[in-house]
Amino acid sequence: RSVADLFRIQVISSTDVRSPITTLGSTAFFHHKHENIYLVAVTKNNANAALVFEFIYKVADLGRSYFGKFDEEAVKNNFTLIYELLDEVCDFGYPQNTEAETLKLFITTESIKSDKAILAEGSRIAIQATGAVAWRRPDIKYRKNEAFVDVIESVNLLMSAKGTILRSDVSGQILMRAYLSGMPECKFGLNDRVIMGGGESGRPRSGSSVELDDVQFHQCVKLSNFDQNRTITFIPPDGEFELMRYRTTNDINLPFKVNAVVDEISGNLVDYTVSVKALFNSKFHSQNVVIRVPTPPNTSSTKIVVTAGKAKYVGSENAIVWK
Repeated sequence: RSVADLFRIQVISSTDVRSPITTLGSTAFFHHKHENIYLVAVTKNNANAALVFEFIYKVADLGRSYFGKFDEEAVKNNFTLIYELLDEVCDFGYPQNTEAETLKLFITTESIKSDKAILAEGSRIAIQATGAVAWRRPDIKYRKNEAFVDVIESVNLLMSAKGTILRSDVSGQILMRAYLSGMPECKFGLNDRVIMGGGESGRPRSGSSVELDDVQFHQCVKLSNFDQNRTITFIPPDGEFELMRYRTTNDINLPFKVNAVVDEISGNLVDYTVSVKALFNSKFHSQNVVIRVPTPPNTSSTKIVVTAGKAKYVGSENAIVWK
């Protein structure tokens, strides 16, 4: 209880905390805000931060899978179920099985089933929990087989004051929704070929190939096939899941070019001049473009003039938001 109060006072109530890791005394808080709740992991040891945050994000995904929307109301209404889930996915502080489809077999919100159904399902659970395909049931059936793929990319750019690009990379993730019967084997490719680390020896690199600096796959992907012929072969989980994440730093075409000039007129007056130019083909158009211009924390008033869109000063973010 005292640790929870400490986190509430020092982190939630504070406006200065921006890091997802906060150390108070000998205790470290790994926190992620999801909807209107905080998911927090607490440790006094030197824990693997990447592992902790991956587990926290998995818990959020589990909440969405079970409740649709994982917020304060869902936590209040399903406290017992969440307690069971946490007891199953984490033992003695170590993450265990976090696959939603597997957990739904033996942690369910449905009515109590008959003894025969429980026995039949129990044997299926044992096979799935210990077998090679722990993320999918073998008896799934659909009238219509469908699969949807979404590619989400974010461009990260660091530019000097003179406009020179110092560093740029693209971080992407491929999300998939699979509604397929049985145990289908799917193959996925990026421009027919994925080349890691500058290509393979003895194989010419085509101009349409995609170079990836690092990649992370869902556990359903057969890594041996990827190592041999660079094809992504997998038996997908049922429903929505993240197939892979990737990062590339080669041949990046920036969608916009932003020029910013900051002129400090006096000790309490600063002038910003920001211009944006689209670099993509005129046949395409962009939506929901938002530019945030950071301002000093002690900003008291602003005067904003824009030639397109709308802009306003948001004090809670210490920024001018231009839409």
